[in-house]
This record gives sequence, C-alpha cells and structure tokens, in this order.
Amino acid sequence: MAENIYGQQVGNRAIVKAMLSSFVFFMLFLVAVNVSAANTLRNYQQGELLPSFKLKNLDDGRLVTITLGKGKPTALFFFSINPEFRKQRALALLAELASLSARYNNRVNVVGIYVEDEGKEEVRAYLKTIAVKIPVLHDIKRDVYNKYGVFMMPLVVLATEKGKLHEVIPYTYSVVEIIEGNLKLLLGEWSTEQLKKALKPKENIELSKAEKEYIRRVNYGRVMVSRKMYSQALREFNTAIQLMPQKSAAFVEAGFALLKEKKWQQAERSFRNVTKIEPDSDDGIAGLGLALYGKGDIEQAVPQLENAFIAPKPRLEVILALADIYEQRGDFAKAIRLNKLAVSRLMILYNQRWK
Repeated sequence: MAENIYGQQVGNRAIVKAMLSSFVFFMLFLVAVNVSAANTLRNYQQGELLPSFKLKNLDDGRLVTITLGKGKPTALFFFSINPEFRKQRALALLAELASLSARYNNRVNVVGIYVEDEGKEEVRAYLKTIAVKIPVLHDIKRDVYNKYGVFMMPLVVLATEKGKLHEVIPYTYSVVEIIEGNLKLLLGEWSTEQLKKALKPKENIELSKAEKEYIRRVNYGRVMVSRKMYSQALREFNTAIQLMPQKSAAFVEAGFALLKEKKWQQAERSFRNVTKIEPDSDDGIAGLGLALYGKGDIEQAVPQLENAFIAPKPRLEVILALADIYEQRGDFAKAIRLNKLAVSRLMILYNQRWK
C-alpha cells in the first residue's frame, strides 16, 4: 500500500504505473508547459497565420466559414460546459465576450466555438438570455480544436487584423481585463506600454496603519510556515484576520497552514471564508477541496477539486488528491493520467531546484 498526500493508505497500482510512464509522455508534458508559458497554441506560434475553417452554427445548423483577419481583430472562444465545474466560468466568459463585441460596435469579430455534443441545448438556451448575439459554432468532432492545438478550456485565442496569432488567454480571475486590453492594443487605441501599465497589479502607496500591519503579519506568518512553525504562523494569520476580516489573503494562508496540521474542519472554515470574500479564488477553491478531501467528505470534495484543476496553475496537491479519488472509484485511466502529470511536475520542480 502507498500513502496519499496526507499520509493515508491507498492502493499503489496507479502510482506504480505512473512511475513507469514513458519518456515520450514526459517530453510531451514539457512541450505543453512551455507552450502555455509562451502564450501560444500547440500547433501555432505568435505571429503565425491562423487557418480558416468551416463549422455549423450551433443555433441553426447553417455552415459558416471563418477567415481570420480581413481588417478586424478576432477573438475565438473555445469552450465546453462539461464537466459541471467548467460551466459557470465558460458561460460567464461567453456573456462577457458578447458584451465586449457590443462595446466595440463590430470593430472586432468575436466567435464562440463549442467543442462537444453534450450540453448543446443548454448553451443554445443560454445564448437567448444574452442581449448581444455572437455566433457560436459547433466543433462537435473537435476538428478546429485539434487543428489549432488548443491545450485547455475555456480559452480565448486572439488574432490580429491580418489573421495572425496575437495572444492565447486561458481563464484567470482578470481574464476580461486581459482580453479587452489586448483588443485595445490591436485596435491601435493603446500602446504596448499602456497595456502593460493597465495589467500591472495596482499598488496602494498610501496604506493605512492597519493595512501595513496586516501585510506584515501575513508575510511573517508565511516565514513561519516555511520553517514549519505552524502554530506561530497561525497566530500571525489570525491576528491579520482580526485586523482586516474583509481581505482573503490571511484566510488563505491560515487555511493551508491548517491543512499542514491536518486540522480539516478548521481549514474548511477558513477556505469557506475565502470563497465568500472572493468566490473565484483559485486558492480558495483548491484549499476547500483539499480540506473536504482530508476529512473524508469525497462527494463534496470532487467538484471543488475538479474546479481547482482547471485553474491556470493547478496545485500539485489537487492533482494528487484527484488521482487518489479516481483510483478509489476504480477509474484507473484517469488516475494514471493524473499521476503521470504529478510525476512530471515533480521532475520539473526537482530539475529547477538543482539548476
């Protein structure tokens, strides 16, 4: 028997198979990591001309030809709503893209590409609730998805007015701001410097005494965690929470410190506070899933962990927890894939440490 990430006994078949994974898989994973880091597709690099394609309109079945360029920037939105944890983000971003299309009054082309058959009726119904209509095409066999080399979903691919790949934008908490900023750049409204300035994290140079103390406590608590002094760290985080209970950072740090000490229920409470303050917090969702998993509440843990897995940079603990759950459920194919991913991630971290 092997142990999972919290020292619990689990079967080791998937782990053994993962350790015997092929070098080919490892190289493919490295390519995928490098591609996402460079904001490219698997099959096209920035500046390369993207091919035209034909797909049926999801609404009426009419065959539509999409040729990128023709004097307008284009935003292609690849999405699905399955599994359930992907739906909320995908549909919300679809609505935001429709709003952007209206805001720029047809100066940009916005096209949705739905990549599966299941759930198409729900997407059609949702489109009727959006004030501005944008075409959503049906890539039922994932022909365009595979041709372009899409590596995750939801994903926005931006092309220049000449049809060349400009940017690839995965889902993140600031995805709408990133998309709109890049559209302004492509339309000539912003310079590259203006885009960088707009997307740079805002700095509050006039911090109050409470804010300064909050930051100091959180940072000192992080130092204590790095030294495995969890009790001392929690004192710092809890003091920070008392100072500014409306901020999420101290709750996040306290939650992960509590996970280290296997205090599952306390960690769950901390992460639920995070998701109340910041519902789309990747750390909050991941931490809540891990706390539920740790205390054995698998049914509630799975949707949280699966939601955390589609974050731009999913935590290693999330990958391992999902692999363990799938193995316990007898879904060894998923468990093996996730354990391979975990092993590859660990090898990369190991190589980075010793460079």
